[in-house]
Amino acid sequence: MDALVLGLSIGLAAGVSPGPLLALVVTSTLRSGWRAGVLTSCAPLVTDAVVVALTLLLLDRLPHRALAALGVAGGAFVVWTGVRTLREARSATLGTERAPGAGDALAALRRASVVNLLSPHPWISWATALGPLTIATWRARPTAAVWLVAGFYLTLVGAKVAVSGLVARGRRHLGGTGYRRALAVAGGLLVLAGAGLAVEFAPALI
Repeated sequence: MDALVLGLSIGLAAGVSPGPLLALVVTSTLRSGWRAGVLTSCAPLVTDAVVVALTLLLLDRLPHRALAALGVAGGAFVVWTGVRTLREARSATLGTERAPGAGDALAALRRASVVNLLSPHPWISWATALGPLTIATWRARPTAAVWLVAGFYLTLVGAKVAVSGLVARGRRHLGGTGYRRALAVAGGLLVLAGAGLAVEFAPALI
């Protein structure tokens, strides 16, 4: 039970922390509605198997500059996504929310997965805290380690889904002008998040 509570606490903190993926959840929800926001929120469930495996096997052997390069590349991708959102905001119209088709689902997951894979934060978290903690818990009691990881992802994804729900409720009350302004703000947040990510890791490349 202690492991589950610990996992829930760590996941909740990570789920509500400002960052590129949370900004993308907000942007996707504003653009396409709650279902798109939920798909975006689920990106860690798709990509983190790769993050965890490579972190535990390779990341501690890679030079520090490799992680920094990943951060700069991730920041550049997020900035590009934000700029594209700002351009769309100029002429965007608020349509009726619909269930995403297969192409919409793949696009939302693909965009969010690229952001999550290129963001160094999941890699750093698993390399410095979650990885060692999970391994130590597994050696002591495997069942507790499973609850730890399950609790972490439950609140990590759940918090972002909740944020998406709040944004979707507000979206319904927006007119055309309000929608364009909200989308522009979300695009600006993406640009800032991406720039912050690149600035954070760029000095390590020098």
